[in-house]
Amino acid sequence: MAFQPYSVYDVRLPKLKPGFFFEIAGKFYQIMVVRSNRQDVSDIAAAYTDPGRILNVAVSAAYESLHGNLDVGRVIQIQYVSIANATPEVLLKWGTEPLLSKWVNLYMGSNHASLTNPVQVDRWSYDEEMRLSVIKDAGAQILWFEVVEYEVITWEKTPPKRYLKILANGQAVFVEAG
Repeated sequence: MAFQPYSVYDVRLPKLKPGFFFEIAGKFYQIMVVRSNRQDVSDIAAAYTDPGRILNVAVSAAYESLHGNLDVGRVIQIQYVSIANATPEVLLKWGTEPLLSKWVNLYMGSNHASLTNPVQVDRWSYDEEMRLSVIKDAGAQILWFEVVEYEVITWEKTPPKRYLKILANGQAVFVEAG
């Protein structure tokens, strides 16, 4: 049975609920609102070499939902990516490193990450430098990203006992304080 993204996403990677906490760079934030969305990237017909087409608001306002911004209280989690066409294959990078492997450039097309069988990304962002970029040959391609957007406020009271610590590399770990 093929993975059906629009019916089982919530089973695969959970969304946190309002009231939960993040720790980011030594400060605590409380989730107030949770939104889910799908962001397409379709303006990538040109060839892009390293560092690639950077997917942040500095390049295009259309990419603003693909990275966080603590100045406005937005933390995002990119959960999955799907790719429309088999070719040209794309290499996704998180910051400056390849996304799927730290040591190998793994290119993907729809044979690897189709709409019915997306690839898990699971990266967190709280500023525009924590972002994806795309490297590919010339040719039309469309990427879809499944994104969870968290609206947060600063928490300056007693530190919570359970929270998600978001690391500077986009990874996250659950912490339970004693």
